[in-house]
Amino acid sequence: MFMVVSKWQPKPGKEQEFMDKGRAARNEMRNVPGVSLVASFMGENGPIAVIGYESKEAYDRIVNTPGGPFEQIAQKHDLASTADWVWSERGDCMED
Repeated sequence: MFMVVSKWQPKPGKEQEFMDKGRAARNEMRNVPGVSLVASFMGENGPIAVIGYESKEAYDRIVNTPGGPFEQIAQKHDLASTADWVWSERGDCMED
């Protein structure tokens, strides 16, 4: 599994709107072929999204393809109007 952990920063006054839109976007991501895991939590410094993909190739197809599933979902839910993406860490899952 290829894992991505992303930090988002809600815009001032848009915190609840971002939480609602983020929840709806994550629910759609769960139905995208190639997505294996979708979770989120409130970290010490704000919301964190955790997405697992079947492979790096699936991640690239879903996230890095212009007009791909992630871009469509982010635009549909207008995530950019309520939060800024801060950073992401990506890599293959190290299963024991």
